[in-house]
Amino acid sequence: MSNSRLVELAIKGLEAEKARIEEEIGLIQHQLTGRGERTRTPALESQGQSPAPAAKPRRRMSAAARKKISAAMKRSHALRKAKAAAKK
Repeated sequence: MSNSRLVELAIKGLEAEKARIEEEIGLIQHQLTGRGERTRTPALESQGQSPAPAAKPRRRMSAAARKKISAAMKRSHALRKAKAAAKK
């Protein structure tokens, strides 16, 4: 086997490994962020694997819960403002 053939085979092997590593990085980033749609790639199909399951949809806060939090924050800010005014 010639030296150039060995180099070609080494490059092909490294490119395949690079593609596998990039796919794993993408899957991990997808799991961390939970955003975006990942499509099934040929690299995963050849290994019989599928991408990570889609993240759960974000929960929505009800209007009553928003009002309750708003009132609590207004009380908190009013207390902080009153304490700051009392120190002066």
